Amino acid sequence: DCVTELTSNYTYYSAAMPFVIFASVGLLLLLLTKTRLGRRMRAVADNPELAASCGINVERVHMTSAFLSAGISGIGGAIFAMTIRFSPETGFTLLLPAFAVIVLGTIGSVPGAIVGALIIGFVRSVSSPILMGIGTPLERSNYANLAEVMPYVLIIAILLIMPKGIGDAYDQWKIRRIRTRAEQEFNPSPKQSAWLGIFLAPTGIHHFRMRNSLRGQRYLYSTIIVYILYKFSSFVREHSIYNPSILNLLTGGGKKITLAHAPTALSVSQQEQWVWLMHGEELLVALLSNIGYVCLIVPIVFYLIAWREAYFVLRDKELPQHESLSQITSTLSERWQQTKQSVMVPLETLKTTIDTKTTIIGDYAESLTHRVKGKINGLSSKSKEFLTKRNMEYGRESERGSWTLFAILALVMTLLIMWLPVVDFEWMKLFSDGDEAQRARFVKLLQLSNVLVMLSIFAILSMSLNLHTGITGQLNFGVIFFASIGAITVGLLTAPKDLHGYDWPIIPAVIASMVFGAIAGWLLAYPTARLRSDYFAIITISLGEIVRVLLSGEPLLRAGSWGSAVGISRYKLPLQEWWFCGSNPPLDANGEPLSATACSNTEGIDSMAVTIGDLLNLGEPAPYLMVLATIGVLGIIFVWWLLNTVLASPWGRILRSIREDEMVAQHHGHDILRHKAASLALGAAIAAFAGALWAWKLNGFQPSFMSPSKTTFLIWAAFIIGGVGNNRGMLIGASIIVLMDFIFNVLVAGQGSSSLPLHDTAVMIDSWFEWLVVDTHQAMWLCICIMVTAYLCRWKAVQETFLHLSLICALAVMFFDQRSIEEVFVIGQNEIIQADMAYVKVLLVGLLLIFSLRYNPKGLLPEVPYRPSLPQKEAEDQ
Repeated sequence: DCVTELTSNYTYYSAAMPFVIFASVGLLLLLLTKTRLGRRMRAVADNPELAASCGINVERVHMTSAFLSAGISGIGGAIFAMTIRFSPETGFTLLLPAFAVIVLGTIGSVPGAIVGALIIGFVRSVSSPILMGIGTPLERSNYANLAEVMPYVLIIAILLIMPKGIGDAYDQWKIRRIRTRAEQEFNPSPKQSAWLGIFLAPTGIHHFRMRNSLRGQRYLYSTIIVYILYKFSSFVREHSIYNPSILNLLTGGGKKITLAHAPTALSVSQQEQWVWLMHGEELLVALLSNIGYVCLIVPIVFYLIAWREAYFVLRDKELPQHESLSQITSTLSERWQQTKQSVMVPLETLKTTIDTKTTIIGDYAESLTHRVKGKINGLSSKSKEFLTKRNMEYGRESERGSWTLFAILALVMTLLIMWLPVVDFEWMKLFSDGDEAQRARFVKLLQLSNVLVMLSIFAILSMSLNLHTGITGQLNFGVIFFASIGAITVGLLTAPKDLHGYDWPIIPAVIASMVFGAIAGWLLAYPTARLRSDYFAIITISLGEIVRVLLSGEPLLRAGSWGSAVGISRYKLPLQEWWFCGSNPPLDANGEPLSATACSNTEGIDSMAVTIGDLLNLGEPAPYLMVLATIGVLGIIFVWWLLNTVLASPWGRILRSIREDEMVAQHHGHDILRHKAASLALGAAIAAFAGALWAWKLNGFQPSFMSPSKTTFLIWAAFIIGGVGNNRGMLIGASIIVLMDFIFNVLVAGQGSSSLPLHDTAVMIDSWFEWLVVDTHQAMWLCICIMVTAYLCRWKAVQETFLHLSLICALAVMFFDQRSIEEVFVIGQNEIIQADMAYVKVLLVGLLLIFSLRYNPKGLLPEVPYRPSLPQKEAEDQ
């Protein structure tokens, strides 16, 4: 009975707690927006330069805002942990709903965010049974899966009507109401307000009556928060061990929990820890239970203030004025300064002594730094002269310098691709004879083809994103939306008719997919013309999620399989029959042409795969991925040529002018909307071709191939790392991301056996990871030492980086213990802690993004600005 009662009480308590926390945090944020800090935050958000010129410390406001935001996000994460097990990929499931909430409620509007969260949660909860009821008569049993997409459909519909969301519409309504009220005559009655304050002071209605809305809101919000806290504490007091009846059930009539009440399955030390934890819980519950009584002081104070004001108003006396809060604060500040000067003198002397010694050490370190910098500057001046002689005085931002660095990085990427191991063989075996060498050459060729196909896909998608975001300035988070149009269209059109397809030839299907993508891009520009860039980004990423969910729940988007299978498969692949069967396919026993799979397993067929296999001495037909790799490389070359030709034209300069300043471009007579639509259409067609190539590579795909963690995130990583506005950077960024993915795939396999390649590297990563997990305090002290050295050498960037790392390690030391390690990792007899390479890959990609944005914000290959050549006479004068 005791366990049943406690369990039911805990269920009610855990169900009510998230809503209580949500309401409390929302009200606190509403109060924050009315304070001086809230006004400073808005000023910094609107115009940081103007706010700084008015004396506002912009960096401090940013730091305070980030601190509050991180704390509130932590509270949300704690609530989320009550419902689902958290993993490193859970953040992607939270990202889109959070975007939906802030966009629906208007970015920067706290009331709008609260209302948006309630609307999105309500729509998400109600959609599932409604869609299930709709799908049953239509024989659409999977329509319930579409509940995930309904919030995104809602925000798209609302943004098309209200381009800035609900919060902005509410603000505009308030402005109109205030203006209307200001135009009306207003004769307040102080005595009526005084009587209202006598009876209803905590509601603030007497201040609203006098049109003192700000003070009335403070009274009302404070009263609501106090009421919520009181009800929360009452609930805790009645349904926790603070209640004597529940404590008697737990202790069997005792008044305190002792070792006798500890679970017998625990050891003695664990029983002592259990009792200590229970005593701590008793203290916490007692604090929460009594906090409601303390909060009741707030309405009492409101009543006392209102009665005092009513006393003077009803007697027609003038209310005496007291010192304002700012005057009291300034007085206390002056007294504190006097106390500080009298008490802190010894500490100042000690600080001066320490600073003197630190300065001596720092000066010595700085002198060494200056010597090193002198050497470096000497080398840099010589290198600058060398670059100037070769028209590379702007380094990476000059045309020749950009091409030179691109050639170096491309060579490095090529060598890494050739080095990438797949099986346990030596390089010399590739050039020898024998079955083992032939198998090694075949697997290596298969791997190279696979890498080239993925590189082609990501490079083309990155160039499409570069056209939208890097050149035109349209923040596009939905490049996978246009790619999915190409993949789905090609798959449906080329699948056999008896498998729910249309049996089209491949070339017309690819052309149709690119046309559909271009139409989607063109049509997307017009309804979203009034949206800001961040709202446009949310629209595009929402469209991608809508297509992903539709692919899993709509039967019309299935082909290639019978029954209720999800996805598209068994569609035609380009040149597959010609590759394996030749120009004249052989016939089977029934007189039908052999399939590509049958031809690849039949000897004696004269085909291109056999010819290439014999030429490279593979011992079997060459893999089909070579065809896709060739198509991908040709696609990269064509897209590169097309974009460079287009962007070098006057239209490319118009797009760059739109990116820099739309108002100026429009002032010069350019149709901004038409040019944006054309840019979206061209980039969407390019992305659709990449999606078709991706579908051919997968040879059958499901909705999971559109996962943001596998597509949008990695494409944006390639875009940022490579260099915004430079197609050469897109190739390098895509190469880095693809190579990292393949290398970690090899590392994952290498963890399992010592005979596999990169096993030693995987073991080394595991040892580092084990050191970070088990000996985190050593990592913390190492980061602190590096941070102090960077401080003495005046390396500010290194100092900040290792300061943050040391703080992270300190938190890990504080919260992690041996039990957490045993719960997370399955430790066998050898007690080996292994790292999950998939998560390490995500970590490294994230670190690449952070360090690229921190130390190299323009990317490895920045955009080369247009620099017209000087006339001959001016060049000679300079």
